[in-house]
Amino acid sequence: MKRYPLPGLDVFLSVARHGSLRAAAADRGVRPSAISQQLKALEIELGAPLFVRSTRSIRLTDAGELLLMRAQPAMANLVEGLEEIRALSEVPSGILKITVPEFALKLVLMPKLLEFQKAYPNVTLEVSVDDGLVDIISKGFHAGIRSGHQLHEDMVAVRLTPPLKDAFFAAPSYLDLHGRPKTPEDLAEHTCIIYRYVVSKRLERWRFLINGEEVEIPVSGRMIVNNTSFLLESTLAGYGIASFYEASIRDHVREGRLEHILKNYVTEYPGIYLYFPKSLQKLRRLRVFIDWFAVRAGQEPWAPID
Repeated sequence: MKRYPLPGLDVFLSVARHGSLRAAAADRGVRPSAISQQLKALEIELGAPLFVRSTRSIRLTDAGELLLMRAQPAMANLVEGLEEIRALSEVPSGILKITVPEFALKLVLMPKLLEFQKAYPNVTLEVSVDDGLVDIISKGFHAGIRSGHQLHEDMVAVRLTPPLKDAFFAAPSYLDLHGRPKTPEDLAEHTCIIYRYVVSKRLERWRFLINGEEVEIPVSGRMIVNNTSFLLESTLAGYGIASFYEASIRDHVREGRLEHILKNYVTEYPGIYLYFPKSLQKLRRLRVFIDWFAVRAGQEPWAPID
C-alpha cells in the first residue's frame, strides 16, 4: 500500500497560505530551514518542484497549483473529521482560533475573556486581531467575529450583541474651537476623520437618519485611517469628528473626553455576530465559546448613551 506524505502536505499548504517560508515557520514555531527541508522532501517524493523561490518571493509552479487545488479541500475534510472525533470528548479542549476586529475585541471579548479561561482551562484561545473581513476557512480559523452587515451568507451566524447605534463624536477641544454641528449638512464646514476599510479599500460612508429614512451624505477631511485605535486616538486628540459605534466609546463620553453630536440623526447596524462554517457546529470548544459570549437579555449595558 502506497504511503502518502501527510506532514509534508500540511507544510506545503501552510506555505501556500502564508506566501512565505518565514511566515509559515513562525506560525508553526519552527525554523525556516526546517520548513524548507520538508518541502524539498515532498518535492523529491512527488518528482516535481512545487514552488519557484527567489530571494524576495515564493510562488507556486503549475504542479504546485494543481496540488493546492486537490490537497486543500481534502485536508480540510480530514481536519473536519478529526475535529468531529475530538468534539465527542465531554471536556472541551484544544486550540480555538478566532479572528476579531479591534473594536469587537474590546467590546465583546475582553470583558468576559478571563472568566471564560477560568471556566475552560483546557481550551487555548488563539485570537487574531484584524479589522479586515477574513476568509476564515482559507486562513485556518475556526470562527470570526464581525459586524452583522459584513457576514457571508454561507456561514452560520450567532448574535453576540443587540443592534448597535452608529453615531458621531468629537473631542470637546475640537468642538470649542470649531463649533458644534447642528445638522449633517453642517459637517461640510468641519474636518472629519474617515475610516478606510482594510480589505475593500473603500472609504466608510456616513449615514444619517433624516425624516425616518437613512440618508448617505458625503463628508471630507484631512485624515483617512484604516486602524480603529488610530481613529480613536486622533479623535481624542482633537483632529476632527469621527463615526463610532456608541457602545465602543461609552467610557470616553462618560468621562468627558468625547462629546456625542448629531444625536437626532443616529443610524443603527445589525450588531456583532460570531460566524463559523456549518461543518464546525458540533465542535465542543466552539460550542462552549458561543454559549459563553452570546448575548443574554438584560446582562449587557447596550443602552444608548444619554
